[in-house]
Amino acid sequence: MPRLLSFLLLICTSAGLAAQPGNNNYLNNADSDPAATRLVNELREKYEGYRTIQADFRLVIDIPGSEVETQTGKLSRSGEKFHFSLGNQEGISDGEAVYFILHGSEEIQISNVPEPGETDGLLTPQSIFSFYDSGQFILSLQGEDTQNGRVVEVIELKPSDRDNSDFTKMRMLVDKNRTEVVSVVAFARDGSRFTFHLDETVANESIPANRFTYDKSRYEGYYESDLRF
Repeated sequence: MPRLLSFLLLICTSAGLAAQPGNNNYLNNADSDPAATRLVNELREKYEGYRTIQADFRLVIDIPGSEVETQTGKLSRSGEKFHFSLGNQEGISDGEAVYFILHGSEEIQISNVPEPGETDGLLTPQSIFSFYDSGQFILSLQGEDTQNGRVVEVIELKPSDRDNSDFTKMRMLVDKNRTEVVSVVAFARDGSRFTFHLDETVANESIPANRFTYDKSRYEGYYESDLRF
């Protein structure tokens, strides 16, 4: 899978999040904070119960030496199928292949659908509502905060394999009353920061089947790069 797709939905610190003391005694996923584990289990059960999910989101990109950039996008998911749009990029998966479309350069990259577990711990369209349950993070509940009038619970996620992770940590904000992901925060090792905000999430509404279908005729003149094996 293209690296840009794998890390497309990475994020960093939500503006105004107050630093709170955390428990630093957890060394692996099995030793994660029971309160944090209980909360992510509630999230998993809720999102797995949805037939479809649609979401509007914002991605804030903060790279050292560059101006902060904000992009808006839309995401649809039904089972293993998904579609997203973000700026001049588009991603489609029909459950059999992944099509990553770069409208700016008129290029289409075609990849195999990742094997189970291959994208664990990565924030991709098919895992944004479940990445925290991959078993690759040490979880700790950092307390509560208020974001735009919403009471949120703050979960810190540190990679179990820190030497091979691109991130030093992530932080997820969960609406306490609705048990929904509000935003996810990731800190990259190179100092880059990415903030992914879920602005609106709608569940169980019908989605046209062709939204998850790649139609080559829509991209006349685009160069196809088939990376499947």
